[in-house]
Amino acid sequence: MAQQACCFFEGVLALMRSDTRKALFSQALLDQLSASSTDQISVSSITKACGLSRQSFYYHFHDLHELYAWTLHHELLKIVRPVRDEGWQAQMQALLESMCEKRSLVERIVQGNGSPDMDALLKNEFGIHIMRAVEESAAGLDILPSDRALIARFYTAGLVEIIKIWVDGGMRETPERLAHRLGIFIVSSSELLDNFNRSR
Repeated sequence: MAQQACCFFEGVLALMRSDTRKALFSQALLDQLSASSTDQISVSSITKACGLSRQSFYYHFHDLHELYAWTLHHELLKIVRPVRDEGWQAQMQALLESMCEKRSLVERIVQGNGSPDMDALLKNEFGIHIMRAVEESAAGLDILPSDRALIARFYTAGLVEIIKIWVDGGMRETPERLAHRLGIFIVSSSELLDNFNRSR
């Protein structure tokens, strides 16, 4: 029993050390993004900033793209977690406000030549949250899983494109107004969901 407990705690400590290393790499990425263009960022520059080896980097991440994805995921969680119970529109407004606060960094990422496929990263990350919203809205309806996924992809693609247009246009529209207008699409989604409802 004592040996099992020891193995368990060793596993927990190993996981904590792994998360700490990932956080170090992630912070190094954010620091470099705030000062450099994306085409100047590499695995070597990240490891040098952390004082860690390339071997350590590749132990935790497959490539730079995976580090971008991990960083985006955790940064979004920090933003939406405090307002998670306030609904989709509040989460979107919090996200847009954060993007405004870090405007130069966001523009550098979106417009950078050396950045990973930001469309894919954003669609993957936003898709998780939108799929959750679709599942909640479709509760009690007889909608095929494939149709739920299609609806989520539809809204995800539209959302990412609108955010890119907003960033490219200089973020002139306020986060509150844009979140409100995007919220209208979510509210009207009930009719779309009903059209896929097989029990009507």
